[in-house]
Amino acid sequence: MNIDKVSFKRIGYMAIGVGVGLLGAVSPWVYVIIPLLCVGIVVYHLDIKKMVEILFWVVVVAMFLGAYLSIPGHENIYLFRLLLPVHVFLILVSQEFDTENLKKYQVYFILLLLYFVTSIISLCWAGSVTLGIRYCYFIFEICYLFFICFYHLNSEKQFTRLFRLITVFFSLNLCVGILEILLGWHLPLSGSNVYITNTSQFQPTGFLFNTNDYALLLAILYPVAANNLLAFKHRNLGLILYIVVTFMTIYVVVSTYSRIGMLAVGVSVMTIFFCHFKEKGVFLFLIQAPIFLLLTLLSSFGKSLMDIVHSSFTEKGTSTSAREHLYELLIQIIKDSHFIGIGAGNVPRKLNTLMVGYVDFSSEAYVTGHNFWLETIGNISFIGFIFCISIFIIYIIQLFYMKGSSKWHIPLLIWISFMGASIALSTILEKRFLWFMIAFGICFINYHCKKEIQNE
Repeated sequence: MNIDKVSFKRIGYMAIGVGVGLLGAVSPWVYVIIPLLCVGIVVYHLDIKKMVEILFWVVVVAMFLGAYLSIPGHENIYLFRLLLPVHVFLILVSQEFDTENLKKYQVYFILLLLYFVTSIISLCWAGSVTLGIRYCYFIFEICYLFFICFYHLNSEKQFTRLFRLITVFFSLNLCVGILEILLGWHLPLSGSNVYITNTSQFQPTGFLFNTNDYALLLAILYPVAANNLLAFKHRNLGLILYIVVTFMTIYVVVSTYSRIGMLAVGVSVMTIFFCHFKEKGVFLFLIQAPIFLLLTLLSSFGKSLMDIVHSSFTEKGTSTSAREHLYELLIQIIKDSHFIGIGAGNVPRKLNTLMVGYVDFSSEAYVTGHNFWLETIGNISFIGFIFCISIFIIYIIQLFYMKGSSKWHIPLLIWISFMGASIALSTILEKRFLWFMIAFGICFINYHCKKEIQNE
């Protein structure tokens, strides 16, 4: 009888799958049913606590892959966005909802809530409520990422799993980048397929759209991946992989022409090298530095990399002056609004108006400020900026209490990469991987501080 039930279930699942496939060929929206069915099947076979745990890792993977896990033809409908409400609902209905672990993050929850509420209040005087709602939604996603990290990342086992997952994703992104540089081939959703310039054909973007985004992704993930490789049980294998990955990272990031990306990766490489090898690191550096310098200057490969670095820092005068002009306009917007902002999400539209010199109500054009902090003040007021920046100030303050740990440099390098991204990228509000890594850094700091207290 049990066999009949199992067979009946399998036939039912197959029938539903075939039906969704046929209907999906007519309308891609039908594919939305797939994750819902998967969740329904998992709910039927597993307890909610186990399901919430599994869903967390699925959400993390979906976050990193973004548009590549979306409904065909509707790239804005990510799997991440579909799973978000499901995950929140399951956590809330779980009978074993863990509140004790969340108490140590109270200050972050308060600041995030105030940041979110301030953005909503600013809609009262926003010129475009539609843009404001979009802005508020991204802040909600940020709050969600912080929440799930605080909820799930509370044990050595969880951190080990996340380290491995980040290392795998980082390595995969790195391999894609190498192929892009060598072959001029790009993934379907890469911006290098859209913006054709003298260098874009061989500029890598990985699983992202923009080269700068890709460079900062590698920069913020590198500390985790490098430390995971150096912690391998087979030390020789781990050391070889670390060396290979490090040189590949430098090569790929330089190939993006991203100045902040190069600086962030450079700081990370040197910090991890000296933190791991300590006194031996100084000796190795003094011996190897001249050798690498000679190879760089004498080999055509090294010369081409140095030419890219030189041109990135010396031949972008137009880009630098353009950003300076944007900053001036952002400050003007802030002053004109008397520091209360012009409404969530409305700064890009206002910047475009100031750039072209007139208001074009028929156009959807906008200009991003390339400075998250000034845009935050311009959007939701100086008070909203205080709530946001306080999160990063407390992050650094708590980092000082982790000084006894050998891994203190990981959250520090994540913080540095995030700060670099905040003034390098067109916008970071919708770059989920940046906010996820900051939330991860907070959890990592708290966990190791707790371990130090227990050891004492």
